[in-house]
Amino acid sequence: MKKIVLALAALAMGSISASAADMAARPYTKAPPPMANPGYNWSGFYLGLQVGYAWGDNYTTEFVTATGLPSGFSQGYNSDGIVGGIHGGYNWQAGQFVFGIEADVEGADINGGYRLANTNGTDYRLQFQSSVRGRLGMAFGSSLLYVTGGVAFADIDHTYVNGGLGISETVGRDRTGYTVGAGLEHGFTPNLSARLEYRYTDFGTFTNTSLVAFPGFSYEDHPTYHTVRGGLTYRFGGPGVAQY
Repeated sequence: MKKIVLALAALAMGSISASAADMAARPYTKAPPPMANPGYNWSGFYLGLQVGYAWGDNYTTEFVTATGLPSGFSQGYNSDGIVGGIHGGYNWQAGQFVFGIEADVEGADINGGYRLANTNGTDYRLQFQSSVRGRLGMAFGSSLLYVTGGVAFADIDHTYVNGGLGISETVGRDRTGYTVGAGLEHGFTPNLSARLEYRYTDFGTFTNTSLVAFPGFSYEDHPTYHTVRGGLTYRFGGPGVAQY
């Protein structure tokens, strides 16, 4: 019995010595580091509210409708007002990069216009606008710097006023243009973030023909806007951050 015990002990010692020699012969390697915690997750669907202030420039030029030639009259004027509505979209995040698509719909009370010495003039009003845009940003933890751009839509009214005859005429147009801008968004909780955004919007050049106030004349306009918005967003969450 004693011989058996001694033999088993010798075998065990030999195995330990062989294992130690094998470990000494192999180079030392560290265990792979744990995956870094990506922090705030910007991925997923979101929905929010925004409100802002818009101010813009417009320039109207008069043409003779029959010939299409300018009459020689042109007038610049300003417009401004409040905008507010809802926004929603989806973000994907890859490391620090965040990209997505967003749409917004807003009511607006943007007004402007001019009056000449003879009391003739034009009143301008924008009551509704929306946009569909792409977003590209860089995340710094719970803060996101981003740029955005896409197509914009608006419902625009021009009212032409003939003060001498006491006649006015309103022409409404649905317009399509573009909008570009940048913003900063900060997440206060995993589901709630706030943003501050600036955008420039251009609705292009278009022509309205007067049939009542100034028959025989047409008016070319080109409205552009600067808008600053603040907003609150609820984030529904989504897949985790892809690591690259």
